[in-house]
Amino acid sequence: MAAYGLANTTAAPTQGNITGGSSYGDLSKNDAFTIQKRMLPIAKRLLTFAKFAQKETKPQKQGLEIRHRRYERFPIVDTPIAEGVTPDFTTIDQTTMMHTLKQYGSYVNTTDVMLAASTDPLVQITTERQAQQAGETLDFLAYKVFRAGTSVTYSDDATSRVTTIKNVNGAACVRGAPPAGTNTNFDAAIRSLEQNDAKKIRKKLRASVGIATEPIRESYIGICHPDLRQDLEANASFISVEKYSNTGDAMEGEIGSVAGVRIITTTQAVPWKNAGATATAGSGVRNQVTSDDTSADIYPLIILAQDFGGCATLGGMDSLRSKIHAPSVGPGDPLGQRGSIAWDTFYSCIILQDLWMYRIECAATATA
Repeated sequence: MAAYGLANTTAAPTQGNITGGSSYGDLSKNDAFTIQKRMLPIAKRLLTFAKFAQKETKPQKQGLEIRHRRYERFPIVDTPIAEGVTPDFTTIDQTTMMHTLKQYGSYVNTTDVMLAASTDPLVQITTERQAQQAGETLDFLAYKVFRAGTSVTYSDDATSRVTTIKNVNGAACVRGAPPAGTNTNFDAAIRSLEQNDAKKIRKKLRASVGIATEPIRESYIGICHPDLRQDLEANASFISVEKYSNTGDAMEGEIGSVAGVRIITTTQAVPWKNAGATATAGSGVRNQVTSDDTSADIYPLIILAQDFGGCATLGGMDSLRSKIHAPSVGPGDPLGQRGSIAWDTFYSCIILQDLWMYRIECAATATA
């Protein structure tokens, strides 16, 4: 039975829970907030999967476990009530799902000479690169979770990943000019989503500080690797983003739509290398992307509906913290030569409803 609603049991975050003092190294809380406000929009622009998931923030000092409750739909009542007879009651069925926040982060070593001699603003450059690193890290973590959904089809007549060899259109991969394919795979995905009452996505996470969202034109969202672009463009139903009636409606990374599914590409949606059937690289009718010149790399195209999954962070400036330690005298560093610029965050994602997402697995046509 398809789920009707999803509820999260965590309380709303409060700004007063932010940890101060040594949590930011030698930074004051105000300086740390200034850097975070600069880093967050950079990191959020690089999020693809999490933009369309439910966003939760766990307040600090309340543990790291996130709980979601999914309430199932009530059945249709198609039997009339008999006069004077009390009908059977309906029970509320719910499913509780849990996931746990985990800590991620990285740092760059600095020296007193580096900071004193450099003509470039090293702290600013480093924190901007770290914001990019954080965004790509979180996007990849979300991708690894959401590519594991159980609703899947394989290109054309393949029955499993290891037998897959054709492109997303279900057509043989032909170098240079893939044939205009059918929508068989997309039709299967859309039919499955509609049969399970999956709602089209109407909003996405805004790339700004906080957890605000912004409306988008309602649709199912397909996310895949850029290697699939040429095959998607060869589909007879492909509409390029440049041909939208309102090009300002296009989302970052969006290349167009197929059968009403808006397609976004990201390099984080990496393929399973050499996971498909035997490929013939660089020759004849079949010319698949392959990492070992033997088996086709298999690419997932993940189609998402509303409330398919959730991503969570720890409260406090959306959890992304910058920590700077200036070179200073201390145990093990008597001359004060070494310092560091670091970031960390707490993050976790979960599939909330398998029936509200669908994965097409396929090969990609090589270009050379």
